[in-house]
Amino acid sequence: MQKSNMTRRALVNFPARPYLSLISVIAIAGYNLWLKDSPDIQLLIILIILLALIGLPHGAVDPALAKKAGLWSGVLGLIKFSIGYLSISLFILGVWFIVAELAIIPMLALSAWHFSADWLDYYPRPTSVAISLAIICLPALFYKTECLEIFYVLTPLSSQMIVSGMALISISSALYATICLFGTREKNFQVLVELAILLCAAFALPPIAYFTMYFCFLHSPLHLKKSLEQLGVSEVMIYAIPFTILSLGAGACLFLTLPKIEMSFQLIQVVFVGLFALTVPHMLLTGALKQKPRRK
Repeated sequence: MQKSNMTRRALVNFPARPYLSLISVIAIAGYNLWLKDSPDIQLLIILIILLALIGLPHGAVDPALAKKAGLWSGVLGLIKFSIGYLSISLFILGVWFIVAELAIIPMLALSAWHFSADWLDYYPRPTSVAISLAIICLPALFYKTECLEIFYVLTPLSSQMIVSGMALISISSALYATICLFGTREKNFQVLVELAILLCAAFALPPIAYFTMYFCFLHSPLHLKKSLEQLGVSEVMIYAIPFTILSLGAGACLFLTLPKIEMSFQLIQVVFVGLFALTVPHMLLTGALKQKPRRK
């Protein structure tokens, strides 16, 4: 017990953000030096290894967080929780494949709201949402052609409109965030450096590599750190490993059911649509856990 408490205290005091910023800089350099001209290796490293080992586990801990909050107990409770979680994801997938053109805007809006939590410890929600909107939309400003290719796979009828809208949103949200960040008396230079690195990454990396860098080297590690602080290392591992494997299995099933098109396009659909389908129940649970202490 004492060792577990010491581990948690070490995690709480560990300055994660500076190290994550350093890793992001190394990732930008590594991509441009070794991976830029190797698309097959990019797919292997970016879409499989990084997302599987770093990106997915932060959501795979959700059952443990729900258990700690008293939302379920026992084997039957875990089964019910898992079925409910999966049902929401399947519903989102169904909506997507039936009316993808209508689902894309809610997908981007919910993602921006979810990612804004990465900065809520430092800034109010409007500023944090502006930051996350800029992060999501900046690739449409710097890599319009690549973004058009991605969104043509996701929503072929409205890809041009979406990418053009994202470019405009990236400019307005970045300006608003900049005014808010530099208009405050107390500036957090650690976060400013972090955001400057993300801006450089949006310019230096193509969209998929950029999103993977943000998701795997900032968003997921920050959430995992909070989970480790609450649960401890052993309990996180107990839930993260099997549920990550289940998520990968679900992604493989989704991949096999897609129309026979170019593999890179299939992977784009699996990654973006699959992550969105998992993000919705993850967001609902996060919101429920935040509301639960208030009700108590």
